Amino acid sequence: MSVETLQILVFVLVYPGLLFVIAASLFTEWYFRKLYARMQNRMGPAYVGPFGILQPFADFFKLLTSKEDITTVVGLKKSPAFALALGIGALIALLLMTPASPLGIAFNYDIVLALYLMLWATFTFVLVGFMSPNPYTITGTSRYLTMFLVYEPIWVANLLIPTILVTKYFAKAEPSFSLLTTCLHSGELWSNPLTAIATALTFVSALIVLQAKVMFKPFDIPDAEQEVVAGPLTEYSGPKLALIYLLHDAELMVLSLILVFVFLGGPAPFGYGDLLGIPVIIVKYLIVVLVLTIIKASTARYRLDQALGLLAKYSLIPTLIALAITAAIYLT
Repeated sequence: MSVETLQILVFVLVYPGLLFVIAASLFTEWYFRKLYARMQNRMGPAYVGPFGILQPFADFFKLLTSKEDITTVVGLKKSPAFALALGIGALIALLLMTPASPLGIAFNYDIVLALYLMLWATFTFVLVGFMSPNPYTITGTSRYLTMFLVYEPIWVANLLIPTILVTKYFAKAEPSFSLLTTCLHSGELWSNPLTAIATALTFVSALIVLQAKVMFKPFDIPDAEQEVVAGPLTEYSGPKLALIYLLHDAELMVLSLILVFVFLGGPAPFGYGDLLGIPVIIVKYLIVVLVLTIIKASTARYRLDQALGLLAKYSLIPTLIALAITAAIYLT
């Protein structure tokens, strides 16, 4: 095995690969649960590890190793686990295309591949939901698919807008329409009034869409306990449920990190080669998760029609305004 091949295996399996995704995702779950509990005057995780930080790890490994994997007579046995593994793999591949990766994978129009990887990670929940014949599972998945068809085009536009602006202004000698290029130059978008307005509108829209993608309140309609038990997750237990929770946490972690890189300039005002940039990225990431937690803690579940109206009013409209500004800039 060559040294180059060994390096790639380390990146895929360790950082920013599988081990990093598992550790960062479960830490994010602990951070979110701790914040959410404090906002509700509860303790949150407190017993496993210092400040309860190992509780998500304990929950994950308990489901993975100790709980029975129950499958209904007409349910699929192996396909859900295969789909979930692909979803987690898609998020790992996405991280390899960001500045977090030493590989720095980039090529012209790789934003299309990045959007596909994000889409696959989200669509996995739809696949897993429809792989079970339970009526609660079908109902919850149908609700999720309805929201998916509304918010996913908005999410795509949110990622394309800063990519187009960066390609217009800063990508003269670098891959154009590239996720990595966008991440490297996103901080400079805030230096121009017009691009700053478009970036700010798109960032607000992306936060709302991310709230819906991870099914946080007020967009937790698919798994409304009082109505459809656990929605898409109703029939799952044991290792499959552990992978479902891991995929959910990984999606929250990776997409929050994408928002930091694409909209908040990553380590700005420091550079990616500066050690001081690492704590800046971490602080920005924790702030993004904090904002998502505050929204969840301060809102109640909406009906499906109310949720779609909220997405149209506070996410679609800002995105369309930002898209018009971006088109005017790009065509001049």
